[in-house]
Amino acid sequence: MAENNFSTDYTDLRPLHSSRYGNSRVYTAKFNGKKVIVKALKPECAADAACRASLRQEYDTTSILDNKYIRKALDFVQIEGLGDCIIFEYIEGKSLAEHVRVGTLSEKQVKSVLAEVCEALYYLHRNGIVHCNLSPENILVTANDCRARLIDLGVPETKQDADRELLIKEMEFVAPEIIKGEDVDNRADIYSLGKIMEFIGERNISKQFGAVATHCTQFSREQRYDNVSDVRSAITKSHSIVKVAIVAAVLLILGALAFIYVPKIKANVEKERAERLAHDFTREVDKIQAGLPQLCEKYAMQSLDEPVAVDWSEDSLQLVETLMPYLSMEEYKGKALKALEDQSAGIVNSRLDDFDRLLLTEFKTTTDTIAVKIREGLPKATDSVLLEEAKKWFPNRQ
Repeated sequence: MAENNFSTDYTDLRPLHSSRYGNSRVYTAKFNGKKVIVKALKPECAADAACRASLRQEYDTTSILDNKYIRKALDFVQIEGLGDCIIFEYIEGKSLAEHVRVGTLSEKQVKSVLAEVCEALYYLHRNGIVHCNLSPENILVTANDCRARLIDLGVPETKQDADRELLIKEMEFVAPEIIKGEDVDNRADIYSLGKIMEFIGERNISKQFGAVATHCTQFSREQRYDNVSDVRSAITKSHSIVKVAIVAAVLLILGALAFIYVPKIKANVEKERAERLAHDFTREVDKIQAGLPQLCEKYAMQSLDEPVAVDWSEDSLQLVETLMPYLSMEEYKGKALKALEDQSAGIVNSRLDDFDRLLLTEFKTTTDTIAVKIREGLPKATDSVLLEEAKKWFPNRQ
């Protein structure tokens, strides 16, 4: 496509997501009245040849795929203000990570989603493609029929200057051979699939995948399953006759006592779910509050010539995305909005404090005639008095 040959077919662009350590940003848009996903590079990466080549390669790989469990790439265009963009189909739903975090999927639904992920990976591997970026965030679960859809194929994109400890946590689902820069094969996706099963088990959604996950996540790829079909069989295999008999006996006993214990069990399950949700929410809010000093330092005012207000939409978008699973729940919505408002107010107040500090410093040292006369005429020149006079002097300093 020729440079600056911008498409005008995509309207109503709205920010949806910006990768924390990566190179991309994602928007929703309208094309012929239909909603689509637009994936572009961050402004600082838009002119980088390697980043643009990687984006193009992702489109070239994804556009030839035709599988009901993989999101379709529709076009590769240039959009004014965004540069090179991949256009994906819009899928109504939430990520597997969001579902697991709040416990909205049953154990049966989780097993079905994992089996469909295996089907998608089998299709990729059969066509010589390794996903390389499989994680709960990159598995969408459709809203209408609870089906899996894989997104974001390709080696995880990361900035070289990202904090290493945070970066390692961000890449907890990535196979060791990818992190080390070695050649990969389908067993890298099998490792990631095992890590996803561990993630599900840690949230007490289902513990039945423990042995399968351990086999998938061996550090040495030679000790993992050889292909994803074996993983799918291990996930979906039927219980032995002995296990079925044991389960049946247990169910018979529980059924006889259900009128006593079922209400208590349900109450305990709901209590545990509520406690887990509250713990996760508190942790996310604490992280946002702890990040305020770094944001204030990032947006600190260095000169009086700078505008007091700053554009921190990218950081703000990340904070909103972090709390998005809770904004739909009344018991957390108010607290979540308050945390976001406090973060914004903290940055504004920090900028105003910086402005006062710079203004007072300049007023104390300036040789401007008006300022000199004001200082000489003050009977009690405390910092608070100087600051008030400095604010009067500032508009006339030119």
